[in-house]
Order: sequence, then C-alpha cells, then structure tokens
Amino acid sequence: MAIDRIGKNAPPTPSPETNGPSGSRDATRAFASLETSRAAAARPPASVEAAHVALERFRSGQVDVQGYLDLKVDEATAHLSSLPRVELDAIRTALRDRLATDPALVDLVRAATGKVPEPSDDG
Repeated sequence: MAIDRIGKNAPPTPSPETNGPSGSRDATRAFASLETSRAAAARPPASVEAAHVALERFRSGQVDVQGYLDLKVDEATAHLSSLPRVELDAIRTALRDRLATDPALVDLVRAATGKVPEPSDDG
C-alpha cells in the first residue's frame, strides 16, 4: 500500500542567498557559532567546577560532612535568591533534611565523601 501526495502540497523551501554580502555574513556567523559551541564544550560547566570546590573543601578538612551538605544546598538553591527569605529557608531546610534521610541521597553522599550524613537536630 503506497502513501500518495506526501510532500507534494508542501510550501516551497526558501533557497539560501549566495550572492551579495548577506550570504557571506550568514556563513561567517555559522562558523563563529560553531567555534563558540566547541569552546564551551571544551571547558566544564560552572556547576561541575562548583561541585569540585565543595568536594575539595571537604577532602582538605576545611568542612565536615554537615558543612559539605550545607555547601551543596547553597549550590542547589543559588538560583532561587529572588524568593522571599521565608520560602527560601523552608526549601533549604527541606532539601538539607532530604539529603540526610533519603536512602538514595545518603548513598550518593557516602559515595562522594565516604561518610554518612546525620539528620539535623533542629526542625
């Protein structure tokens, strides 16, 4: 069974401009964006660098496991700074408690630090 008329009534596709300065400008822009994307792919994202900073601070002894979790919560909620302080504190507290009690997250913390976080006493 054949399917008829596929693509026969489609609108024509515009042909790229090749003559004049606009055609060369588009090609230059395409190559520039390709180089920019390659450069961005070559360096790690800021979140990866921040994760290494928190882990290095833990490994060097600057912070304990609880401090490491606090750094990770700060990192995870940094983009929420425009929220009212009460809401932000509630989110941070819930996230911090979850990191210390959720079995899957506790396993991730143990894999990263070699230690198990203790649930917070306040709450």
